[in-house]
Amino acid sequence: MYDKKIGRNDPCWCGSQIKYKKCHLFRDKQEPMKHWEINREFNNVNSRKKCSCPDSFNESCTGNVIRAHTVPKTSSLKAISDAGHVLGLKMSYEAIRKNRGRPLLEKIGINHASTFNGFCKYHDDVIFAPLEKESFVASQKQCFLLAYRAFAREYYAIVGAQELSTLRHGADKGKHIEAQFDIQMNNFLYELGNRAAIEDLNYHKSYFDSALENDDFSTARAVIFTFDEAPPVMVCGGTNPDFDFDGNPVQDLMDLMKRTDNLSVTSYYDGEKGIIAFSWLENSDETCCKVMSSLLHKDREEYVPIIIQYMFKNFENVFVSPKWWESESETNRKILMKLFGDNISTNISPNANGITKPLSVYNFPQLRDVITVGSPLSTEP
Repeated sequence: MYDKKIGRNDPCWCGSQIKYKKCHLFRDKQEPMKHWEINREFNNVNSRKKCSCPDSFNESCTGNVIRAHTVPKTSSLKAISDAGHVLGLKMSYEAIRKNRGRPLLEKIGINHASTFNGFCKYHDDVIFAPLEKESFVASQKQCFLLAYRAFAREYYAIVGAQELSTLRHGADKGKHIEAQFDIQMNNFLYELGNRAAIEDLNYHKSYFDSALENDDFSTARAVIFTFDEAPPVMVCGGTNPDFDFDGNPVQDLMDLMKRTDNLSVTSYYDGEKGIIAFSWLENSDETCCKVMSSLLHKDREEYVPIIIQYMFKNFENVFVSPKWWESESETNRKILMKLFGDNISTNISPNANGITKPLSVYNFPQLRDVITVGSPLSTEP
């Protein structure tokens, strides 16, 4: 009955701008995409090579884009590995299909954990040398680079998701018309959000690029938590916070006309101390200062469990020590996996569950210091 409401030569109802006869007419009779075809497209997009440096740096690009680690391999992943493996979320289509969309921590070799084809060999080495080759002293440059690396990975992932648009558009082949409408409506909403996310990221990229081009890192802000040993949970990711640690809304992510503030979280080991860094740039002060102030106003013993929960709640680029995971109780593992599931689910509304108070007590190295970098949250160390 739906076919009679649109002409064969009219633009298709799905919004593709293709004629209906070449798009969704007889879509229910088309052969569904094969799993291997979908997996191939996933792999092609997620293995594409692009140096994330500012365009003005392109002349010095080697062209040899490498699988750069967002969490350092030698100093960090190796420190929490067991027989060369850590636990993490495999993001391939085959893994998602096998696990039926549910999060599952699986063994990943440290050569492959946390990698993305986001920098050429030259720029990965030169730009991040102050993190990779020097002890962490919480300089504004080091804090900037922590935020930048997390941002670059986030940018790479979001742009990749946009490049899968054609794949998503073909997901309704062979399905009845009602299912086609449902799938294309979900695609429309996803595409709308994804395009807004890319606009946000382009806005933030201009600030990151400017700091690198001018060698001026005074825009960097951070709150650094240091530990006596390597953190058994390591992460590198960016997020747009919608709640603070008291559960109060801090920005409306549904307002697509307003640019959102960005917060990066990185945990790693510099060979001497464990580090968990919340970092951002000056243009995100309004939101990030509220978020971090709400955490720092809590009792000190609540910092670590809330931070652990925050990492599972907000990021999929999380890597865990197998021995630490086995040492945690079944109850604790269920708590954290529930938060992990909330993170990747598209059916759960945004909420502050898990970030306002400790849900349990977790084994973790001793918290040593809390350092604040930049203003207006605080003065530099």
